[in-house]
Amino acid sequence: MKRISLLVFMCWLVVGCRANEDSVRQFIEQAHNQALVQIAPLQEQYVFVADEFVMASNRIPFVRPRPELKTVGQERDMACWQPDMTRARSALEGVPLAQLRMKGVIGDKRVLWAIIARPDGKLEKVRDGHYLGLNFGKVRQVSPSSVEIEEVLPDGMGCWLKRLTTLPLASAGSAV
Repeated sequence: MKRISLLVFMCWLVVGCRANEDSVRQFIEQAHNQALVQIAPLQEQYVFVADEFVMASNRIPFVRPRPELKTVGQERDMACWQPDMTRARSALEGVPLAQLRMKGVIGDKRVLWAIIARPDGKLEKVRDGHYLGLNFGKVRQVSPSSVEIEEVLPDGMGCWLKRLTTLPLASAGSAV
């Protein structure tokens, strides 16, 4: 009996597992028939037209240009103010103002000297008329809380512009 029931079960299993691909094939055919293929038209092909290179001068394009030397006739009227380029430079004129710190003042009622710390830790003293900073900075006034400096900046046209800058007294915890 067991053999017969096993044989019946196996036959039922084989018949039940028979591949039923009819519905799948119908679905694929139906999907292919209903699908609309839309192909976008190709864009118009871009035509690149290269311009011919015409060398305007004998300068090599991969080398930085050198400034042209001015002749005597090309020099413009220098009626504007110019800084004294022949003046001897002080040690503080090689240091940007942002790296200088005012540490204090010494002096009496007539003349106050500001103590300026350089980035290397050395101290310098300056008073009215002394120079410091990279932009021809001239000390205009020393007060107990700050140093007023008149800087001179080029305007790009051969003249120079003056601007006032204040170097405040550094707080006790600030670095040099």
